[in-house]
Amino acid sequence: MGIIAVTIIFLCICVDNMVSANMSSMKMKKEVKNLFSIKLAIFFTVFNALLFGFGYLFGEVLFNDWIYLAQNWVAFAFVLLLGIKFMLESVEKSPSFNEDEVNNNRKLVKVSALFGLNALLVGFASNTMQKGWFPQILILMVITFGFTLLGFHLGERNNKVITSKRFEFISGLLLVIMALRLIII
Repeated sequence: MGIIAVTIIFLCICVDNMVSANMSSMKMKKEVKNLFSIKLAIFFTVFNALLFGFGYLFGEVLFNDWIYLAQNWVAFAFVLLLGIKFMLESVEKSPSFNEDEVNNNRKLVKVSALFGLNALLVGFASNTMQKGWFPQILILMVITFGFTLLGFHLGERNNKVITSKRFEFISGLLLVIMALRLIII
């Protein structure tokens, strides 16, 4: 799994952050939205980076010697499950925030941790494929921050169509293709 494949996987898992930001943006006034978009982007970025690191470390410490022979299959399973999860989530409601919940840090931590679980699985899969963690975690942080801000930019208060839900389905489909690529190539 090269750096391009990992970047594509990161783009796909960060779509969840974009959807949540998009749906939150649709419920907020412009003056509240601008400040909260930065706060949400920072929370999502930190949690994605931390949980990616934990997943990578978890694989390094506990499973490095055990999974060596089945590394492609483990990465395949995790990426396939994420792809299926994203395709299923494209038809259900994603967590979002109202104007009243802007200062609710407890909910912010819960939602950030929930989305960070995707990065945890990718971190573990990345470790099983014997890839370095430092360049990957920087790429993940940039993509998470950018996609969260993009989601806020796409969401308007009067908009009734959630365009980012289509991106979520497409990202799930891409993850399934990437998973199949892991065992075919």
